[in-house]
Amino acid sequence: MTDELPDGTAIGEMQAPLPWIFSHTTRFSGVVRIRMQDGEGFMLVQKGEPLAAQFMHPLKSLSGGSALKYFGSQPILDFGLFRYEPREMQEALTVSAEMQALLQPEIAENERQEDNAAETADREDAVAAVASCEEESDSFGALLRQPGVTAVACFADGLCTSSVGKIDADYTVAFAEELLRWVRRLQPAVPSNGALVQMTLFYRGGNIVVAPCGDEHLCIVTRPEVQLGQVRRMIREIQGGV
Repeated sequence: MTDELPDGTAIGEMQAPLPWIFSHTTRFSGVVRIRMQDGEGFMLVQKGEPLAAQFMHPLKSLSGGSALKYFGSQPILDFGLFRYEPREMQEALTVSAEMQALLQPEIAENERQEDNAAETADREDAVAAVASCEEESDSFGALLRQPGVTAVACFADGLCTSSVGKIDADYTVAFAEELLRWVRRLQPAVPSNGALVQMTLFYRGGNIVVAPCGDEHLCIVTRPEVQLGQVRRMIREIQGGV
């Protein structure tokens, strides 16, 4: 069943309840592939909103709202996230319509119209987008060339949006997110300290620096001998350019 959908780009596999998936995919567009109870299913999700759902089991077959309701009844789901490009999403919606898995039958046509409009906008914004990506890549590259820096990642909502260097992106982002959650729990106890500017974790094998960068966060992994003052200065320069 799910083999008929586009493969997409693998983001990672995890376990979580259905509400968590929606709350942590506000920047995500793609398919959530679900495995449970000798069956398999999927959801198409765009910016935290479910577009289609289906679950297949030897004893039952659920599509659309009934599949979504069934997923919601499970305390924990085993799933993988696979990001789609706009054309892949349109193909997946077409396949879902054939399966009668769409949550709203008219959604495929709406998506097609939006994609046509988006393609026009994308062509107009292409030069600016390339320039922005090159600028970000140059900034990360400059950080990576700093002696002692081994990797740089940019992440948001638990997903790595870009990275350079030798890094396990999924593990590093998960660890950095846990650090941020710890800081947020700590802030009510020390409200006078203001908003997070930078956070550095020192350990025997090196350092991890986490800092906000616009709507996202940076995570820089370094060796112990790194000049942290220089790294922090470069982070401030990147933050100032956002």
